[in-house]
Amino acid sequence: MRNKPVNPKDNKIVYFGGAKEETGMEKIRRFDRKKKFGRLYRILLSVVVVAALGLAYYIYVQTKTYSTYTIVGSVKHETLDATVTKTFGDSILTYSKDGANAIDGSGNLLWNQTFDMQSPMIAKCDDTVAFADYGGNVIYVQKSSGEVGSVKTDMPIRKIATSSKGYVAAVLEDTSVTWIYLYDLNGTTIAYFRTTMEKSGYPLTLDISPNGELVCVSYYYVDCDDVKSSVAFYNFGPVGQNNIDNYVSGYNYTNCLVPSVHFLNDETAIAVSNERISVYSGAHKPVSISEMIVNDEIVSVYTAKDAFAVIYRDSDHSSKYRLELYDNKGQKKSEKEFDFDYSNVSLGNGMVMLYGDTNLYIGTYNGAPKYEGQYEKPVVLVLPTTVSNRFVCVTQDTIDTVEFK
Repeated sequence: MRNKPVNPKDNKIVYFGGAKEETGMEKIRRFDRKKKFGRLYRILLSVVVVAALGLAYYIYVQTKTYSTYTIVGSVKHETLDATVTKTFGDSILTYSKDGANAIDGSGNLLWNQTFDMQSPMIAKCDDTVAFADYGGNVIYVQKSSGEVGSVKTDMPIRKIATSSKGYVAAVLEDTSVTWIYLYDLNGTTIAYFRTTMEKSGYPLTLDISPNGELVCVSYYYVDCDDVKSSVAFYNFGPVGQNNIDNYVSGYNYTNCLVPSVHFLNDETAIAVSNERISVYSGAHKPVSISEMIVNDEIVSVYTAKDAFAVIYRDSDHSSKYRLELYDNKGQKKSEKEFDFDYSNVSLGNGMVMLYGDTNLYIGTYNGAPKYEGQYEKPVVLVLPTTVSNRFVCVTQDTIDTVEFK
């Protein structure tokens, strides 16, 4: 007798005790669900393991300290005593009264600009730099890509600022009026407005946001024998077009001067006076988000996109100086007391690099020291690299690639 073909729908598993019967298709679906769950479990486990390893490595990098170093590479780089060396994006910028040039970490020349100035002023933003002679009529603009621009003015130049896009803001002095002009890389006037002591005060300093949309100006004026200051923001984008002189926000301060204003990024600016540090936030109409009262003398201010450092002269004499590091919200992240005469501070990649003569300190934004000691030669500039324990140390005659251990 021929067997009757088995219909899958008739293939049943009978569970005694009142349990539900499971068909063949349900069994297949249950197997698929189990297979998918196993695959998802393995993926989640891999993600957790990778995250744990990443966290462990981050903690290791943040907490590891170095006691010695090795110079793994060095190239000749002669600089004169009259030159100034600064960071320029990932490159090294050197300038004097006779001109400026930029080189990479291997000593290769990126560009060279000659000029003749008596009192050169400099403004930097990311990979853009501008130079002008105080009281002169020409602003030289240079980008790391090699693109060059210049601005010619009809009035003496008093202050300059530049953005990463190559826009230039300048304070120009007239007989009884002071003008603020905004130019593009080719020297074309984008906007301008005038200021007077009676109306707004004298523009003490200014800065421009990296995207060139916002300009911050610090004014001072005398009112009934009291010195007063104001910090004003101007928007040269669509938001500010309907405002008089593009003015969008401002703050007044009594009995103080505000000699320093800086944009950290397109949305954050700081103003530093002898009695307070103010932090402003906003991509279109900046508002004050933090006010820090200053009790000690401020010696220097250094900025990065995500943080800024202030060096105070320590009043309690436990040390000569004190460096305090703040994030871009004005929250203090760390502080470092030191006694040596510093020449510069570099910020980048979450690291603070403080140096002067042969003294060298490297630490994290959070205050964890990485290296503190002496370098074999006086240090002019220190740059971080993509390798956590490797830095570029620039001296008077060499560019050293240094690996700390």
